[in-house]
Parts: sequence; C-alpha cells; structure tokens
Amino acid sequence: MRTQDDETLQVYIDESIELLADVENDFLAIEKSGAEIDLGLVNKVFRTAHSIKGGAGFLGFGNVKELAHKMENILGLIRSRELLPDKGIINVLLLAADALRDMINNLRESSAKDISQHIEALNAIVAGRGAGASSAVLAGAGRVSVEPPRAEAVAPTSQPEPVLPAASQEVPAVPDRAPARTVVPEAAPPTKGAGAESTLRVHVSLLDSLMNMAGELVLGRNQLLQAIYARDSRMLEVVGQRVDLITTELQEAIMMTRLQPISNVFGKIPRLVRDLANEVGKSVDLVVSGEEVELDKTIIEAIRDPLTHLIRNAVDHGIERPEERIRAGKDLRGRLLLRASHEAGQVTIEVADDGRGLDVDKVEAAALARGLVAREQVREMSAKEKIRLILLPGFSMADRITDVSGRGVGMDVVKTNVEKLGGQVEIDSRLGLGTTIGIKLPLTLAIISCQLVRDAMTRYAVPQVNLVELVRIPAEQVKKRIEKVGDASVVRLRGRLLPLVRLADVLERERRYHDPDGVEYKMDRRQRLADRRSRDLLSPGQDESDCADASMRNNGDRRYRAASAVNIAVCAAAGGKFGLVVDELLDSEEIVVKPLGRHFKHIKIYAGATIMGDGSVALILDVANIARDANLITVEHLEQSRAAGQDADDGIAENGRQNLLVFSGGEGEQFAVPIDQVLRIEKIKAAQIEEIGGKRILQYRDRTLALYNVDRVARVKPLPDRENLLVIIFQHDDREVGLLAVEPVNTSEIPAAVDEKTHRQPGIRGSVIINGHVTLLVDINEILKGSVVEARPGAVPAVVPLAGSGTILYAEDSAFFRSQVTGFLREAGYQVLEAIDGQIAWELLQKNVQEVRLVLTDVEMPNMDGLGLTAKIRADKRCSRLPIIALTTLASEEDIARGREIGVDEYLIKLDRESLLERVAARLDQKC
Repeated sequence: MRTQDDETLQVYIDESIELLADVENDFLAIEKSGAEIDLGLVNKVFRTAHSIKGGAGFLGFGNVKELAHKMENILGLIRSRELLPDKGIINVLLLAADALRDMINNLRESSAKDISQHIEALNAIVAGRGAGASSAVLAGAGRVSVEPPRAEAVAPTSQPEPVLPAASQEVPAVPDRAPARTVVPEAAPPTKGAGAESTLRVHVSLLDSLMNMAGELVLGRNQLLQAIYARDSRMLEVVGQRVDLITTELQEAIMMTRLQPISNVFGKIPRLVRDLANEVGKSVDLVVSGEEVELDKTIIEAIRDPLTHLIRNAVDHGIERPEERIRAGKDLRGRLLLRASHEAGQVTIEVADDGRGLDVDKVEAAALARGLVAREQVREMSAKEKIRLILLPGFSMADRITDVSGRGVGMDVVKTNVEKLGGQVEIDSRLGLGTTIGIKLPLTLAIISCQLVRDAMTRYAVPQVNLVELVRIPAEQVKKRIEKVGDASVVRLRGRLLPLVRLADVLERERRYHDPDGVEYKMDRRQRLADRRSRDLLSPGQDESDCADASMRNNGDRRYRAASAVNIAVCAAAGGKFGLVVDELLDSEEIVVKPLGRHFKHIKIYAGATIMGDGSVALILDVANIARDANLITVEHLEQSRAAGQDADDGIAENGRQNLLVFSGGEGEQFAVPIDQVLRIEKIKAAQIEEIGGKRILQYRDRTLALYNVDRVARVKPLPDRENLLVIIFQHDDREVGLLAVEPVNTSEIPAAVDEKTHRQPGIRGSVIINGHVTLLVDINEILKGSVVEARPGAVPAVVPLAGSGTILYAEDSAFFRSQVTGFLREAGYQVLEAIDGQIAWELLQKNVQEVRLVLTDVEMPNMDGLGLTAKIRADKRCSRLPIIALTTLASEEDIARGREIGVDEYLIKLDRESLLERVAARLDQKC
C-alpha cells in the first residue's frame, strides 16, 4: 500500500509541476491584455489551480489546497469579468504561484509553510472586487515585493556604477499607504534541488535510432572479427569503413540525447524582466526569439546565471527611465531583445537593449584610474576595444551599488564562466542607441570537431568553432603577402591585414624546420616569416603548384622548397581574427575532450587534451588565451547586426504514431509494450528463476529482480517451457522489475489508433495489427498491480465483471484524476472509454452510442467543458436519457443549480471511491 501511495503522490507532483510550468507567462499575458480579457487563457490557469486543489484535497495537503482554492476564486472573478486583472492583482497571484510551486516541490513539508500572508492578500482582492479592486489591493495588501528568486551571484563584492551618461540611478522609495497591519507576501525562496536536473526527456524516435545503430554496431563487430580471422584485407577495409560510419552516427545520436531547448532558460526571463522593470520604475517590452534552439544540458544549466546578470544590467542600467527616454525622443517603453540562433556550428545568444549605451570615455577613465591598462595601450585602441575593458577583472566605476546590478562589475565573471564553456563574449554599444552583448557557445562540451596541426614534431588540435579558414601561402608569394607592421607580422588577406602569431613563439620554444633530406628537425635561422629565397614573379601561365614543384626539383636549399610555404590557421577570438602559423595543416577530426591535470592548470593556452587513434596525446589549444598571451590588438569586430527574420517553424508535427517493442508469449500469441517504458532486455536461463512465497525472482546484478508473467493477470496462454527466456526490464518507482517473454523480439511503429474494446482486460489495454498478426498491448502498471497477490494458473480472476455492467464514458483533462478514477471503475469490472476533453468525449459517444450506458465528466476542461458536453447529450434523441454524473472539486450551490438546469443528474466529489461506485451501480440499474 505504501508503494501505491508513493506512486500516487509522485503522479500528482509530476502533473502539478507540469501544470505550473507555464503559469508565470500565462499571468503576464493576462496582465498585458488588461481589460481585453483572454478568457481562454484565464480558463487555462483556472483549470491548473482547480486540478492542483483537487489532488491536494484528496491527498490531504491542506496548505496547497487552500492556496490553490483562493487563487481559483480570484481567477473565477476575472473569468466572470467582475475583476480587472491589473498589475497589483497579478503581483499577488504570481507570488502565490511561487509559494504553491515551492510547496509542491517539498510536498511532505508543505503543511509547515506559513502562507497566511498570501491568503490575506488574496482575500483582500476578493473583498475589494469591482471597480475599486486595484486600489484595494495596493492599499490593503501593502507594497508587494516583486523581487524574483535570485540566481547565485556572479558579481564580485566591489561596488559598481553604471558606465553610462550621467543619470540618476536611485529608485525612489514607494511610500507606504497601508495601515499598521499590512499584508506583505514574500517571494518564494529558491526550491531545493533547483540546480542541475538528474533526469531529462529524450524523444522515443531517438531511442529507436540508438537501438538500431547499436544493433548495426554489433553486426559490424562480428563482421570485423570474421575478416580478422580470415585475414581478408579487402573485407577489413570495407567493414572498417562501415563501423566508422555507424560509430559516427551513434556518436551524433548520443550527443543529441543531451540536447535541451534553450526555452528551459528563456522561459524564466519574462517574469524576471517584468519584476525588475517594476522595481526600478521602468516600462520594458521583451521580445524573445529562437526558443527552439538546442544546447547541451550542461551548458543550459551553466548559462542561467550569466544570462540573468546580463538581463539585470540591461533593465537596470541599459534602458533609461521613461522621462529620460522622452527627452531623448525615444518611445516611452524600452525594448529588450533576447535571441538565440545557430551560426556556424555554434549557438549565439544575444541580449540587446535600445537604451543609453556605454560611455566609452568613462570606461577608459575608470580603467586608467584603476591601473588596469596603460595609457599607451589605450591610445592605440579603437572604441570597440575600449568597450571591452569592462570585461577586465577588477573593473568598477563608482562608490555605490543599486540592489539590482552594476554594469562592468561582474562582467569579468560572466566572461570567465562563458569561456569555461568554450564560448566567447562580444560587446557592441553605441552611445544613445543601446548595447548588444552576444554569447557564442558550442553545442556540446564532450565531443568537438577540431583541425589538427603540427608544429615541429608535435600535434595540436584547434577547435573548429574558433576556426575561420585555412590559408597556405606558397613560398613564391610570401614576400608579397606577408608584411611587417611595427614589431608584428601581418598577412594581406583579401585586401585586409591579419595579425600573425607563430605557435612556436607562443609555446616559447626554438623554431625548427624539417630537413626533407634527413629525418631531423633543424634550427630555423630565419627571423622573419617573409625571409625566403624565392622568385618574385611567376612565369606567364604558370600556377603556384607548378612553381612549387619546380623549386623542389631544381634547388637544394630548403628555402626554395615547397616546405617553405607558410601554413596559417585563421582563428576568431576576442571579437577579432588572427592567423596562427604552424608547420603543417593536417586532417580535421571529431575528438573526445579530456581535462588536464592540476599540474597543467596554470598553462592557459591549453583547453584540454585528447587521445588520438594511434594512442598519442594531442593538446587542445585555447585560441582566446593564445590571442591574449600574444597581446594582440584586434583589428576588426565580428558582425553583430543581422536581419531579425522570422524563425523557421519548429518542423515537428504530430504524426499520431507510437513505437513498440514486440515480443512473443504463449503459443501463437504476440504482445507489445511502448518502447519508451523499456530499460533493457536480458536473456536468461529458465533455471535461474526462483519461486519464493509464490513470487518469481531473479538474482540480477547483486540484487533481487521481481519477475512477472502476463498470463498470471490476463487471460492469455502461459509461456512455453523453454531453456532460454527473455526478461524485459522496466523502471517502476525506485526499483526495476522484469516481464518474462520469449523470442523473437522486434520493434514496430504503429498508428495511435488502437482497438481498446475487443481484447481489453486486466493487464491488456487493447490490440493492434502488426505484420498481419493481432498484437496485444500490455499495460505494465496493471500487470504489476494485478500481481500483488499472485494468482495461480487456472485460478478465477481477481476482477469479475459485474452482472449488467456496461461501458462508461469518462471525460477528464487531468491525467492524474483520469488514471485514478479509471482504475476504480476497471477494478469494479466496468469497461471505460477515456477522453481528455468534452469534444473528444462527444466524438467517442457518437461512435459508441449503443455501448455507452453512463457518462462521467469533469466540469472544467479545454475545448468543451462538462456542461457543454451535457447540453449536447441532452439535445441528441439517441442518448438524451443517458445518466450523467459530474465529478468535480468545485461544487458551489450556484454551479450545481446551473448543472442540473442543463441536465447533470448528480454531482460527486472526485476520488470518493465508495460513493462513486455506489452511484454508478445505482444509475446503471436504471434504463437509459
């Protein structure tokens, strides 16, 4: 019973968290619509509160039930247009939703939480409804705190001043208008475990793909072994290519399992912007795009704090106050753009505001005052390079700090955190027009694409996310294309100058060259890259490769050889580009990143290491730190402005199909289970199965695995006696369980339409035709439930259909209530047709009007509610006398009277099992 209670509790928690996921944004949309109330959206939030309240009441969590009920009352007033959802009311509802979410995340301790302030604030709204509701809330409920739960701080403890034109940064205090006894709801603290999630959702089709590729890999391994034993070199080559292809596809699929939509982070931003804007007295419109872009789960979790910091900066210091914007000739409302997009194998996140921008002179003065940069360096910097000074550690502007943020302070930490993820931070700001901060991130951290290079006799890897292009300058053109500017070498590339850095110089080792007539690397005496004994001009009609070949044939000196060509990897870092000069450009490869040991941590030019196919180790170069170490001054800035075109549609459509694992049972019988429920399949010997206390078990991985048979619950043929059996392993609560089966096993994709009538019985949810065979769909939950008391072969089934029982149509949008009530009815022997709203229930009734003998319906549902369904039934002569019972947790006298007027026969409280079964039996005894 304890297990069943825990299962019920977890179902309720999971459903409630899912329902609350969109509540914040729904409330903000309701607030934005103002007097033009979107009833569909209000009904959606109302149903959320309604469902949470009902489940909490059934499970005995009084605080959750009471708070949800109070929220439900206010939403009911908004729905009936008795209350206008202004900012004050939405404030209280948002804070109540925070408290509700916190209690659900810690449900067993919810009774200890003090919700009195929220209850009083909600009651104050109800008491002051009507024309004066808004003022009643503000005056009666006191000043509502809008401070959102804060992410872990990323700023140092120094005190910043925004790097902006002179403007007042203090937020005027809101005078208290409340009496001595005020209601001040507090923002919910961060919930436990709000950090990294231990689980994630993976699409079933991706799991199918992984399973297929794993099978292909096993086949390839077997073929490879055969080729080795046969010493067939041709077969080895063919099979090796096949294994390589499968491994690449498998790697890509595994990487995709960790990808999560960035909406997991973006979804929290609208509430943050709204609360911050209210706190600092500004009006801000947030525009979000690219929410479908996917990133590695680790990056998604790590980017939350830096992104929050940037949003705070933009709202607090970037966007001006309304009066300042009017003086500047701007729109009263500020505009904040949050955008994510794919770009060259990376994800770019941009935070752009149309505010006052950064004051370059103030940035320069602050950096000089703190000794972060020399005056000589500043003179050589462009305006964009000066703006990047705010990223330096220790940069600060002033003597005070606001409660929200400080541009400059903390930006160095944002930059450090982003670079730890292999990303880059870019800044573009124009005084009086606004600031754009871009973050470039890799899709994943575990496996990256790299360009291999060799310098002297050592291989290195350059991440392709930092690589722009590869350039090889033949010896004959080196003098013309490589120049000296001051002490730096530059190359002229498509009319622009590109600074060059020798990898050997960065590594601080002696430059060497490879002697083509020997096997050693010799010291390179050249002081300049352009030092070549080369012909100045090519002959007419002669290309570079011909000239290089001629040089190799006709000249013994190495400076006439093709080896004298300069190989350059053009890299992007720190908002600019530079050329990394190496001895050789090798292949590009997908590599697995390995962290460096602590003895390498102080060497910043390395980002990690990888093990190559031959077992040697190649160090991965950190391009950003190489640029910094070489003291490069960037000469160009990556483009920040791009057309804000409409994002491509999500490309995901409901295809109405389901993937199944198909297996055999008794003689001639075929079964299937949804493949997403299956953990793995094991082959065992029948002799390994033990039977203790009437239960079958298997000693499996140093634990006891409970085994179940379909034939011990459902009326199907028993398993045949075989030496080898299969165990299909499922996760049930916190343990694994096994279902016995026999081969063969296969996978199949079927239409979602399933015959749930012909073969429906305990343990079998229905049937479908697969490859010409009737396949029974196993309900693993019913198998486990039906096997609590193990039935022996030939025993009478535990559930016997009642005499005169019939089919019941049940309409309920909550999966939690639907599963519970359906379970009650089916245990009593009734056939149940389930529908997730009134519209689907009506369609099911049209198809099964002769079989359905009673209708159970929830009242609050999307598309068509319970009363709408009742009205349609009563208007149809074929079923106008059908008994209708409404199940609800909201049953005021007014609601009951309205329902009875439309045609509801009875109102019952949800999950009152005894009353429900009693009244269903009584109604079915009557003729419809």
